[in-house]
Amino acid sequence: MAHLKKNTRGSVPGLAVHFERKTDHHTNKEIDVAKTYLNQDLMTDGSDMLSRFNERLNDVYCMKRDDVKALATWIVTLPEELSEVPYEQQSAFFEATKQFLDDRYGQENAVAAVVHYDETTPHLHYAFVPVVFDAKKERYKVSAKEVLTRHDLQTFHDDLDQELKQALPFYEQGILNHKTLPFENVAEIKKYNDQFKALKEELANVEENISAKKALLKVTNEALTEVDLAEKQIDDFKQALSKNLFGKTVIKPDDLDRFKTVLANMKKAQLQSQRNAEQTSHELSKVKEQLTNIKADHQKLKEAHQQLQDSQQESQKIDYAMRDMLKSDYGVNSIKQSDVEARAVLYKLDHHELTKNKTEATSWLNALITARHDRETKIDHKRLDWGIDQVKALINRLVELARDLFKGMTR
Repeated sequence: MAHLKKNTRGSVPGLAVHFERKTDHHTNKEIDVAKTYLNQDLMTDGSDMLSRFNERLNDVYCMKRDDVKALATWIVTLPEELSEVPYEQQSAFFEATKQFLDDRYGQENAVAAVVHYDETTPHLHYAFVPVVFDAKKERYKVSAKEVLTRHDLQTFHDDLDQELKQALPFYEQGILNHKTLPFENVAEIKKYNDQFKALKEELANVEENISAKKALLKVTNEALTEVDLAEKQIDDFKQALSKNLFGKTVIKPDDLDRFKTVLANMKKAQLQSQRNAEQTSHELSKVKEQLTNIKADHQKLKEAHQQLQDSQQESQKIDYAMRDMLKSDYGVNSIKQSDVEARAVLYKLDHHELTKNKTEATSWLNALITARHDRETKIDHKRLDWGIDQVKALINRLVELARDLFKGMTR
């Protein structure tokens, strides 16, 4: 639902043109200019994005480098469940979202907050200068790295979700879904998507290689045709030698030797061209066979990809049912990320799905300890203590196994 991008100073003018619709010639074909009048500018100070940006940069320190990320932009899309609600409620959603972003990143740093209703799905463009206080130099500075930390990004969706639920009575389902929770099948989907993309690129490269081989083969065939034509011209020339004037030859012997040399060179080139053509034809056959195999792998991957998507949809239904049960029957509106990670580890321990990787086992231990130290955790402390003991024992076994293996290698 929300997407973040970090931008350099050089990209700000172009972003301002898009956000504030300063042109009628849009490269984005999804923009319906007949609906542009519905767009909202939630910043009502009478200035524009570019002037606000320059004014804020004048107030803080920013390194004079072209690659400095001096502007951050969030795109927050209207949830699907609000697509049919009245315009007033959609507008209230975006205003509450802007208030959340102002509170999180500082209203004084905001340079744009524009809602676009003239594209496929209504969305908010929120732009701000990422500013922090430099305690050492006692001044404010631009630092996207220090503002948009990993923790900030990990908690963003959940914090926004809770804020909107408190601010908007009509907003119940929330923005969180399977895309923002650590379900394993989503990770698998991403893995297969990456493999799918890699295979498509490989397929394109192979097809390009085939086209190049065909072009080379065509050139070789044309060269052979030229050789045949040259040989015919030489034969015609030989016949012309029999013609003489008053019994005298009309061409010098040196010219004949020169043409013989040309003929020999062209025959040599013909043989080389024939060899190249045979090699190209052989390589072309191999590439075609490779293409057939890649297409077969590509089809298998598509089928696996479809199966995973079907499984994902089924998991999404179960996820919704579980969330509805938790909210309606037990009054639980959200689950903390640390609890989700700890419960995932406990599930694997309960079902004896033990890892053989010490690094992964250590991450399990950290997840359980984090949940154990959290006073707000909903997981029974005895269960967490049991899990911590189990993972510690697992790590000890992995260490002993590695030690025994090392001893066996050194004997």
